[in-house]
This record gives sequence, C-alpha cells and structure tokens, in this order.
Amino acid sequence: MSTTLHGQRPRRTARPLALAAAMLLAAAGCQQEVTKPDIITPDNLAGKDALPTIRAAALGDFSLAYSGSGADGSSGTEGIIMAGGLLADEFINSETFPTRIEVDRRSIQTTNSSVTGWFRTLMRARRSVEFAADKYRALAPDTLKEAGFSEMQSLAGFMYVFFAENYCSGVPVSTALDDGSLVFGPPLTTANLLDSAVVRFTHARGIALVLDTSTTTLKNLRNSMLNLATVGLARAQLDQATTTAQIQAAAATVAAVPTTFVYSIGHSLNTTRQNNGVFVAMQVAKRYSVANGEGTNGLTFRIPADSRIPTSQAGNGFDNATPQFNQGRFIDRNTANPLATGAEARLIEAESFLAQGDTVNWLVRLNGLRTTPPSYFAPPGGAVTALAALTSVGLVTVTAQNLMFREREFWLWLSAHRLGDLRRMTHAPYSRGGETVFPTGNYFKGGVYGTDYNFPVPFDETNNPNFTQCIDRNP
Repeated sequence: MSTTLHGQRPRRTARPLALAAAMLLAAAGCQQEVTKPDIITPDNLAGKDALPTIRAAALGDFSLAYSGSGADGSSGTEGIIMAGGLLADEFINSETFPTRIEVDRRSIQTTNSSVTGWFRTLMRARRSVEFAADKYRALAPDTLKEAGFSEMQSLAGFMYVFFAENYCSGVPVSTALDDGSLVFGPPLTTANLLDSAVVRFTHARGIALVLDTSTTTLKNLRNSMLNLATVGLARAQLDQATTTAQIQAAAATVAAVPTTFVYSIGHSLNTTRQNNGVFVAMQVAKRYSVANGEGTNGLTFRIPADSRIPTSQAGNGFDNATPQFNQGRFIDRNTANPLATGAEARLIEAESFLAQGDTVNWLVRLNGLRTTPPSYFAPPGGAVTALAALTSVGLVTVTAQNLMFREREFWLWLSAHRLGDLRRMTHAPYSRGGETVFPTGNYFKGGVYGTDYNFPVPFDETNNPNFTQCIDRNP
C-alpha cells in the first residue's frame, strides 16, 4: 500500500503483510490479525531489496491506527481520527456499544475493550514505523537515495504526537525484539512523548535535507519528505508551547512550507483492512454521527453554507434512535486522509500572529485559506468553495481565540487534531477551564458527561512491571 502526495488519490496494490513478531506485537504483547497468510520472517529482511515491503507494511499499520479500516463492529478497527473525535466534540455515538458510549460520555474505564483495542493498534503502528526506520538505517547506508528513511522517522514522530495529544500522562513505550520478546518501557509523561516526537521529526528533516535532488521527480519527493517532517515538528512544538514566544517558534518552523503541500494516507478496495475507516464507520455502519453543539460547549458542525464540513442526514443511526449525519469529506472506501498539510502551516502562523496581538496578519492568514481553499480538502470530484473573508470588527481576545480554534477545526476536520486542541485550550497561554471547552452537562443517551479529558492507558498494560496507572488524567 502507499501514501499519496500532493492530493493524488491512492490505489494500494501491496497486500497486508506480517513482517515478524517484532511488527506484530504491541507493547501489551498482543498479535495483530493477518488478512493474508503470507509471513515474512526476520531472516528474509536482511537485504536492501526488502525495504519496499517493510515500508508497505509499516504504512499499512500506520493507516489502521490513523484512519481505521472497514472491519465494522470489533475493537481496534477505528483509528485515532474516530477515537479522538468521539471523546472530543466532532462525533456523537449513534449505535449501542457501551464501550464507545463511555468514550462519548467522557467516562472511560481502564478495562474498556474498545479503548484497549485502539491502544494496541496505535502501539503496533508505532513499533512498525520505528522498525522500518531502523531497517532503512541498517540496510540503506546511502540515505541520499532513500526517501523512505525520512518518511518512516516522520511517521514515528506522528505516533508520539498522537499519544501525547490523546492519552493521559504516563504512556509506557516498550520495545518488541526480533525474537518476539518484549523489553518493557517506563511510563512517559506527555512532555516526554512530545520531546520524543521532536527528536524524530528533527532527524527526519535532517535526512530529507540531504536527499538527492538531481531530477525533478527526486526534488519533488525530497520536498514532500521535508515538508512532512516540518509540519509534524511544528505541530509538536505547538503542543509544547505555553508562551507566545514558543508559538512564534512553531510558526517560524513552517514558514517555508507551501500551502499547496499535502501528505495523505491512502486507502483502497483491495481488502477490508485497507478501506477508509472513517467512511465505513459513518456511511456504512452508522455508528458515529457528526455532532452539532455537543454538550453545550461543542462546535456547531452541521452548517450547510460551509463547504469545509460537508454533512448529510441519512435517517437514524445503528441504534435506530439517533439522527445519523454523515461526513462528506471522505466519500468512499478508498478516499485518502490528509495527515499533514500546508493549510496547517498557515493556521499555525495565524495563531502566532494572534498570540502577539497582530490581528491584521492573523486575518490575512485565515482569509488566505478562506478565499483560496486548498483543493486537497475537497471530496474526490468535488470542491471546497471560497468563503467570505473574516473581519476584526468587534473581536475581543476571547472571541478571537474562539474563532481561531473554530477555523482550525473546520480546516483540519477529521484529521485527529481536535482533542489535542481542546486540551491546548486548557493550558497557558489560553488557560481555559476543562469544563468550559469539553462537552458537559446532561448526556443525550442518559446520565451526565464525565470529566475525562484524554484516554487512559488500558488495564492490560499493568502486565508491564514498570507501569501501574496513569501519572495523571489532567487536560
């Protein structure tokens, strides 16, 4: 399977592969289901010719962790896009599984089987991309010719970002060895996870900077790898930022990234595992519905006049009671999911200007996207139409901040950003109360919302002698 660059729609051709015990084990020690019987053992991975296969398998695991799959109903088939969006205010539950209702209600048990499955899928993907990066390092000493090395390092950085943005402080990161044994890792704080992401993105940038640019094709590939690492680095820096100067530093990081840049995770019809899980979970299974002002604080997503968030009603959900509103950004099983974009670079710059009190340039950045919407946010065969320019008339600080985060969400909708942004709003320099930004009050399926701001590490991880429980569950 492959990713797509610069907005091209993907068509995967590689079959899902089980590379070795090292690539099949999550930190909790559970084996991934294999949809094809082909097994590639460590002794078959000793030469450089194995790198395309290793890369394809790593991309497959990353895709599952990010976007999910078409395997409806069982644990682990939703990616972090769906999981984080359900805990935040992007989705509401429209089916009957109590484990996912727990997530939607913000009251998650450590024994929640769906959450356990998601955690394993994420850990498996982290191990897969790190395994791939290690193989590039070992098998391709001529890194000037191997863009995959930078790519795998960047994807590893994104995995650490996902854990930092979506999970409690204290996520243990273990290592699976080639013989199938585990080296149990210590719990990493949120700060530790972000530091780990920064290290990987920085390394990926360094690798990309020395890639061969002797032909136009190689130059474009090099620029894509460089921009992927740069957007990822700025995202991690923004998550770390508690001061205006730190937000400015993140903006400086992405200053050279073109707005037209996009790195997408591809999907295909080849196997159920390769389907776009966001499409299947909503349009096919009807287990998630687009939220609309969830729990008082949630954003209003169902706005017909805003082409960035296309939605449509489709009767009731799987529970036969909740109105089903489907997303229209990913229109079939093989639509790609953007992971990193030039639009995110412009939004980071806009946030930096706002933090400095420069509302003129803040609006210039926001309106640049609104008047010339990037094509990669449009559904295949569709378009994102231009939006009216925003003005600063009557904006006070809090109102401007709310608008900033609303613009971020609408552009970055369904790309695993929202939960991280809600948590950022509770930290300096914004310092909002958690219950002022998360869904709260009466829950529409009964009872009231809990006070979870992130996912816990599953109970199964107590098999790790270095882990007892989350260090904290703070926003």
